[in-house]
Amino acid sequence: MKPKTLLLLVALAMLPATPAAAAEVYEIHYVPSVGGSVIRVEILRNNNFDAEKQPVLLTYSPYNSLGGRQPASDSIAGRFVRRGYARAVADVLGTRGSTGCWDYGGAAEQQSGVDVVKYLANLPWSNGNVGMIGVSYNGTTANMVAATGIPELKAIVPIAAISRWYGYAYHDGVRYFLNSREVTDQGFDTPLVFDVGFGDTVAPDPTGKHFGDTVVARAGECAAIEHTMHAYSRSPDYTDFWKQRDYRKDAHKFRAAVLLVHGWQDYNVKQVEGVSLFERIPVDDPSTSEVEGVPFKILHMTQESHNDATGPYYAGLLERFLARTLRDQVNGVENEPSVYSLGRDASGAFRTYDIGASWPPAGTGTLALHLGRSFDTIDGVPSSGPIGTVGETGTLTLGQNNDGSGWTHINTGTISEELTLNDPLNEDGHGFYSLYHKSAPLKRDVRIAGSAVLDAYVNATNAGQHLTPLLVDVLPDGTLELIQRGFLNLDYAGGLEKAEPKTYRVHARVDFLPQDYTVRAGHRIGLILQGSNTVWAVPGNPGLMSYANGPERFLTEVGSRLELPIADLPADPAELLDQ
Repeated sequence: MKPKTLLLLVALAMLPATPAAAAEVYEIHYVPSVGGSVIRVEILRNNNFDAEKQPVLLTYSPYNSLGGRQPASDSIAGRFVRRGYARAVADVLGTRGSTGCWDYGGAAEQQSGVDVVKYLANLPWSNGNVGMIGVSYNGTTANMVAATGIPELKAIVPIAAISRWYGYAYHDGVRYFLNSREVTDQGFDTPLVFDVGFGDTVAPDPTGKHFGDTVVARAGECAAIEHTMHAYSRSPDYTDFWKQRDYRKDAHKFRAAVLLVHGWQDYNVKQVEGVSLFERIPVDDPSTSEVEGVPFKILHMTQESHNDATGPYYAGLLERFLARTLRDQVNGVENEPSVYSLGRDASGAFRTYDIGASWPPAGTGTLALHLGRSFDTIDGVPSSGPIGTVGETGTLTLGQNNDGSGWTHINTGTISEELTLNDPLNEDGHGFYSLYHKSAPLKRDVRIAGSAVLDAYVNATNAGQHLTPLLVDVLPDGTLELIQRGFLNLDYAGGLEKAEPKTYRVHARVDFLPQDYTVRAGHRIGLILQGSNTVWAVPGNPGLMSYANGPERFLTEVGSRLELPIADLPADPAELLDQ
């Protein structure tokens, strides 16, 4: 380094700090809350903005033990404190520096979040407007507090967040397990990792206020046994435990503006958690005197897994959203498109977002494809069909089929999608452990926007069997690309309130996890029926499973069918299929 350059750097270092840097204040507050607990809140702000009053950006988190000694000095603070926002990070009830018991998304945790928001809104330098933002659990607490309708909460940005804790653990009675796409992106360790991990943490400053109280609180059992019993049950009835933790049912109470961000490929907090909440949140009608919902809402769906969105457009959208809702800046963001969805096809994610005014997109309708079967000649595969055939292949047709006798596969409880996607005709297994159906080639591109439904009439030999169908894109060379997964414990075919063990003839509707996926012209729509998906879910009981492919007396006049949400569905579905 040249001497003159060195002298210049030394001189610059001796200059006084800029007013903005010198004015940053880091404080620790304790908020009285439910059951005599106190919630630890850490705040970073620039007091140059105190006179004009500051809005607060809050994250209510159980993860602050991972964030060092000053969790409020994070990337959000680095971006927004200089713009006149105060940054607040609070420890969830029963974690780190907060006393009390961790409540696994329950009523006590919800009330503690409300108490923190009210406290921040009434600080002397606050403008009374609080926004909540965060990823995963940190976004779930935003949904949790917004579900109370608290007026001080003006905006939420729930990212990859849970809207119904039952839906985080289960899909229609089937317990999620791991995944084979992002092995570290899974949620089977919740709630265990909290009851024996984050729920046992204490603040990093042993001499700090309430440190002794947190140590005493951590010695309690704190309902860990109850959490485990509900979260890993083989018969997960939708009891009051889960209803208390269902923020989606209270979507009508939301009053904070919403920028909801989720990934279509989220394998931890499944995408249905975000999409279903967005669909249920009402928007206020300004022409009435009543307040029916939120002032406005925005959905931003990426092709990410369990992450925030990225890119300059999203960054600008977030800044405009917060400025409008927390600083009352008139920037028109509420009049911009309300849905941004990045779709994909067999080749991967698209380069540009589809932008619209609603989800599902306007013009989306239901395409019904009826299940049937044909007999093929596949060397080495045993036959269960007519003499002279050595295998069977299912069909998906616009017209109804007439084989109500059923088509059967064996559910061993060991089958996975990794196996069936590579061997849809069971050429390796020779056990008919799944059933493969496919449509005729498509005449044009078809956009599947939302959740497919398998409307099936089945014959199950044992109670507690599962249906775990796969919706697939069949490429011209025969390879398969997964579109959506479905899960149903047949004991809950009649509803989630109470398990009703079912065998023999059962009507079952299986909801798939939603996607935004385009099947290209010349490809086929495929369906794989199987009874377990062992990497992704805890399997049910083994047994035989038969599907009615047509009318069956006293059961169904139409048989089983696949219902697909198709954007821009033509009046004549025959325009889509080359058959």
